[in-house]
Amino acid sequence: MSWKELVKSAESLLAELSEQGDRLFNENIALKLDSYFFILDCENTKILSFSEDFSRVLGYDTNSFTMEDFIAIIHPDDLPTFIAHEKLALKFCLNTPLEKQTRFKIVHDYRIRKKSGSYIRVMQQTVAYELNDVCVLKTLIQHIDITTIKTSLECDLHFIDIKGLESVYHVKEENLLAPPPSFQLTKREIEILQLLDQAYKSEQIAEKLFISIHTVRTHRKNLLNKTECDNTIDLLKKVKALKLI
Repeated sequence: MSWKELVKSAESLLAELSEQGDRLFNENIALKLDSYFFILDCENTKILSFSEDFSRVLGYDTNSFTMEDFIAIIHPDDLPTFIAHEKLALKFCLNTPLEKQTRFKIVHDYRIRKKSGSYIRVMQQTVAYELNDVCVLKTLIQHIDITTIKTSLECDLHFIDIKGLESVYHVKEENLLAPPPSFQLTKREIEILQLLDQAYKSEQIAEKLFISIHTVRTHRKNLLNKTECDNTIDLLKKVKALKLI
């Protein structure tokens, strides 16, 4: 077929599709990828709800499908990488201020088994869905079937900033996350942290520990500097994660 014949054929197809309306045109042109989502309770590691497409794509009954079932259908060769990626994502969250976490999507891909027994490669995107003052309570997890557009067996992890400011691609332990910070807390600092965790104000802490308000404020400032935190919420979150209180 010559170039002119190809162009003429394409123009004919476009004209025919246009006559049948935009819907049919889009069905013929658009790249359609199956997707579904579910909401995860982070505190109890429990799936709370599924989109209707979950059963259509994977074939499983959402009434009885659990997080344990989900782990069981990950391809055995991809499971160690999946676990490593989830640990990296947790470290990333622990080292990211809570208000900033809502800006990020955690993205990685791996293979999972459908009820039919065949495997598909899904791209998982995770975003914060519900938060309190201390941590993320629920996440929304979307899976997109990318089997037809990714043939590589390598599983990638990315932290995508939706504002396009601080995205990190192809995340590895050695190139992103340092080991947990090493710092020593004094007995007095631990006492103050414990009282802060109980929602005591600086004035109340001073009265409780029989020290001046100026001393309390100095300790709080030193704690923020020592832990490289911007505020008390992040400070408490970090010391709890490191099991220092």
